[in-house]
Amino acid sequence: MKVYDQQFNQNEWFVVIVLIVTFFTISKLPRRFSKATTYTLVLMGIFIGMFADHTISIPPFDFYDVNDNSTYEVFDFFTYVMYGPFGYLFLYFYDYLQIKGLKIMLYIILWTSLSIFMEYIASSLGVFHYKKGYSLLFSIPIYLWIQSLVIVYYHLLKRKTSSL
Repeated sequence: MKVYDQQFNQNEWFVVIVLIVTFFTISKLPRRFSKATTYTLVLMGIFIGMFADHTISIPPFDFYDVNDNSTYEVFDFFTYVMYGPFGYLFLYFYDYLQIKGLKIMLYIILWTSLSIFMEYIASSLGVFHYKKGYSLLFSIPIYLWIQSLVIVYYHLLKRKTSSL
């Protein structure tokens, strides 16, 4: 086990502040979705974040560690919860702006840029510790792919809920 830190400091504070700011933002936005859809979108963001992170951050890949050490800690869970509001906001503004056609690609590129910026800050503060030559740039195709799939899923969910 590799230990990076043993104190409650900037990496934990980053997660706490991001969670407070993003959930507060969601609570202040006008309601666009039913409560069930809202919970589904937030939980989907958490699940996708955990799935993607665990896919590339555990053996055989093991490209990075999260937070204070290389084993799973309770605070790692809160780090994954952090993905939930971002997933919701991604789809909230997608729906609000009624993005269509080629603008979808631009929207995904914009959100990928925001994601890379947030990951850069997080890694600078010790939330992520890259290993085995992994670089922030390697996250770009992952964000592009995941955000594209999320939009496809959103359209399937929207079609299903509108037919009920």
